[in-house]
Amino acid sequence: MDYGEATCQEELGRCDCPKFLSGDDCGSKRPASELKAYRRDAAREKHRPLPCLNNCSGLGGCAWGDCICTKGHFGSDCSLSLDPATSKPLVLAGQGYSPRKKRPLVYVYDIPHKYSSWHNYGLVDRALPWVFWERLAGSGALTADGEEADWFFLPVKLRVMSDGYELNRAIKYVRKHWPWYDRYQGHRHFVIHTGDTGRGEVPDSTRALAANLTWLHHWGLTSDWPSSGWKAAHRRGKDVVVPIYFGGKQGPSHVPMSGLHPRAPRLKRENVLLFAGRICGDSSEPHPSKEWPHCRTQASAGYSQGARQLVHFHHHMRPGYKIVTRDPLYQVDLLSYRWCLSPSGGGHGHRQTLAAVVGCLPLVVSDDVMQPFEPEMDWSRFSIRVAHADIPGLHGVLGGVGEEAYQRMQDAARCAAQHLVFSTMSGAFMQEDGRWDAFEFILEILRMQQSYPGLDPAKYAETDEQYRNFVNCGEVDMSAFGAKARAAAAARYPVPLAMPGLPNDTVITWEHLYAENGKGLARLIGAAGQHPKAEANTSLPLCSFSRWDLEPLRCVSRGWRQRARAARQAAVTVPGGAACNEAGSVASCARLWA
Repeated sequence: MDYGEATCQEELGRCDCPKFLSGDDCGSKRPASELKAYRRDAAREKHRPLPCLNNCSGLGGCAWGDCICTKGHFGSDCSLSLDPATSKPLVLAGQGYSPRKKRPLVYVYDIPHKYSSWHNYGLVDRALPWVFWERLAGSGALTADGEEADWFFLPVKLRVMSDGYELNRAIKYVRKHWPWYDRYQGHRHFVIHTGDTGRGEVPDSTRALAANLTWLHHWGLTSDWPSSGWKAAHRRGKDVVVPIYFGGKQGPSHVPMSGLHPRAPRLKRENVLLFAGRICGDSSEPHPSKEWPHCRTQASAGYSQGARQLVHFHHHMRPGYKIVTRDPLYQVDLLSYRWCLSPSGGGHGHRQTLAAVVGCLPLVVSDDVMQPFEPEMDWSRFSIRVAHADIPGLHGVLGGVGEEAYQRMQDAARCAAQHLVFSTMSGAFMQEDGRWDAFEFILEILRMQQSYPGLDPAKYAETDEQYRNFVNCGEVDMSAFGAKARAAAAARYPVPLAMPGLPNDTVITWEHLYAENGKGLARLIGAAGQHPKAEANTSLPLCSFSRWDLEPLRCVSRGWRQRARAARQAAVTVPGGAACNEAGSVASCARLWA
């Protein structure tokens, strides 16, 4: 093997080839037919080169989205090297890196890269495993010492059913080369699964082999659901339902216009219930005059557990309700509706997370399905759950929520929303600093699982003061946090944004925002990005990906993201996460709360 063409895994003596090379010594070119699986060829790479994990930590070159590490460095991001005195791995040696004091610490197995980092951020539709992996180093939660680690991460791509077989092979590889999997019998090990039905969609052989692993997945189904063809996936207290990552190719378009941002319009939400999206399993338009499920065919009648069809059947004509398949005014509607229907889809849905994050309280209709961070976080504080059997009368449930109770839930949503976004990885969406974000929440839950084995996760907050402080965003409860945040926003921005083309003293109304098919909102957001002299010295603790913020405060206008954008890199992520956007290196990334 030639250094400069491939990476030598110094600890195990393994050659890690970039995608275009193969063989034990990486001495052969990989056939073009094999590269098709990674949707990559020389022409695409020349036009827009893929980014590498953590930009190879500055210790290697990036080729086809793979790091080729300099001699003595190894790992998918070149962050590892061997201590000359002990021959044990170190993280970012010589750069000043040290693990943070706050536990847990996570060890990442450096398995063959074809199982892990070959599945590049720019090539997958759900990028959470990649950005989570990058954030471990940036947060200081990464350790190269398995003896001090609290948890162990197997960074295997798990997106479709067949990926389970790759996990089988990776587990066997891990057991052969490191002692900790067998020592803990698979406990204190986790994977991240981004498929529609989570742990329920992997082969039976994988479920058996990985029975003791903790699964971080998006799908919280706790019992079989035969009418939809779903297997139970989630084990309460063992697995963790995590929110999607709003970035890359999944769901980033609406969060940057969240109504929870301090500069967003402070208008009373006037409409009742919103849903826009697929209703029928066969993707046809629903017709209530037809027999149940009033779709063109009976194909996929179990789609969304039948919830979307039922809600449409009983409520689509109700005043104040919008239950449609398409909505050209969706962005304005997300700001003006009080409740957003949050059912399952063809497995997990992201609508419940999106709704909470934009300030439209979730109406969860998904029997036997845990929502992200449920029951570790009490969803009843900021959402309502209605059983399938009660769908015909859900209008009575929503109508029974008074203004004071609704405001308390809205305030609680300001805390919950921070938990549901990976802001230290993507950037801030409501000027938060990221200390309560989804990445930190995952680590906090893993700490609780290790510290209180067997404890019902619904009792975490009453058992542990640190956890209680975290889940309530540092206040006595989630609503108290939100009320303070709302007051602070009004104090910081006492004068609402002005609509271009209208006198500055014009009081903005919904009519202004809905004008010209929603162009009014677009004009207001455009004005928000301008840089008034009065706010020239404004700064934020975390770079922003919100369109309500001034353009110079946005991640794409600063630091690493700005430089990568100028270089036309594809699907750029910040090494170490957005919290490191302006740091000189991952090792020097600011740790405001570690």
